[in-house]
Amino acid sequence: MKFILFISLLISLIFNANATNSYDTREVTKFINYMAKKHGYKKNDLRNLFNNIKEEKKLKKFFKKAPERRLTWNGCEQNEKQCINYKSLFVTDHNIKNGKSFIDENYNNLKKASETFGVPEEIIVAIIGIETRYGKNLGNFKTFDTLASLSLGPNKGRRADFYRTELENFLLLCRENNLDPSSVKGSYAGALGKPQFISSSYRNYAIDFDGDSYADLWSSNADVIGSVANYLEKNGWKRDGLILTDLVINNNEKTLEMLSKKTYKPHTKYIDYANMNLKTSLAISDNEKLSVIKRLEGQSNVYSFGHNNFYTITRYNRSRLYALAVFTLALEIKMASQ
Repeated sequence: MKFILFISLLISLIFNANATNSYDTREVTKFINYMAKKHGYKKNDLRNLFNNIKEEKKLKKFFKKAPERRLTWNGCEQNEKQCINYKSLFVTDHNIKNGKSFIDENYNNLKKASETFGVPEEIIVAIIGIETRYGKNLGNFKTFDTLASLSLGPNKGRRADFYRTELENFLLLCRENNLDPSSVKGSYAGALGKPQFISSSYRNYAIDFDGDSYADLWSSNADVIGSVANYLEKNGWKRDGLILTDLVINNNEKTLEMLSKKTYKPHTKYIDYANMNLKTSLAISDNEKLSVIKRLEGQSNVYSFGHNNFYTITRYNRSRLYALAVFTLALEIKMASQ
C-alpha cells in the first residue's frame, strides 16, 4: 500500500513539474523535430536548451514601452497624453559628439564602405548610434530564451511565426559561427550586435569587412560598418540619391495630409505632384517617384518629399520616425565633422 502511495505521489510530482514547464509542449516538440529533420540538430541538445530557459517575465512590458508606440517626431498634439519626442531621444549632443568621434576613429573603413556600397558615411554612423549608442548598449537578454518565449512560450503573440523563423535562423547562425546559443545576448526583441541585426539579417547581410574571414558584429567595427552599408545597398539604396526634400506648400494642407497617410514607399511621380501644385526648389526628374512624409515640429506640421533612400532606411526599421532620426542625426554628425 505504501509503495502504491509512493508511486502515485511520484507521478503527481512529475506531472506537476511538467505542467509548470512552459516549453514541455507539443509545439516545442514539433519545432525540435523540425530542426532535427531539416537541419540535422540533435534533439537532446535542443531539449536541453528549452529546459534551461529562464523566463523574462517583464518581456511584454518592454514591447509595450517601445518608443514607436507613444512618440511623435518633435512636438505633441493638443491634449495628447504620455507623448515623448522621438527626436529628443536620438538627435542629441551626446550622439552627435560620439558620432563625430566614431567617424574619426573609423575613417578608413567608413570611406571604404561608402565607396563600395554608395551609402554616405554619416548615414552608416547615425544608424549605429541610434541602435546601440555606438556599441555601448548591446542588450542583456539571452537571445535563445527571448526568441523561444516570443515564438513558442508564454510571451507568444501575433508575431509568433516571425519569431519562430528567427529562432531557427538564430540556431543556424550559432552553428555557422561556432557560438554557444545559450550564452549569446541581445535586445529584448532578439536583435544582435552593434547594428542590432535580427538573426536572419545577420545571416543574409553581415559581411567580413576586415579580412579575417569572419563577420563579427560585436567586436569588429569594420564588419559592423560594412554590414550596415551592405544591408542598405541590398535593400535598395541608390548611390548619390536624395533622402528628404523640402516641399513648397501653397495652402493645400488637406491634400498633403491625405497623401502623407499613404505608404512611405515612393508611389507618385514628381510631375503628378507638381500638377497638384506641390513642388520643391531642388531639381528633381519629372518621372522620379516620391512619397509625402509628415512630421510635427513644435506646433506645426512639416511636409517633405520622401525619396527612395528614405524608404530604404525604413527597411532597416519600419518606422517613419526612425528614418527621420537617422536622416537628421546624420546631417548633424556631418556638420560637426566638417
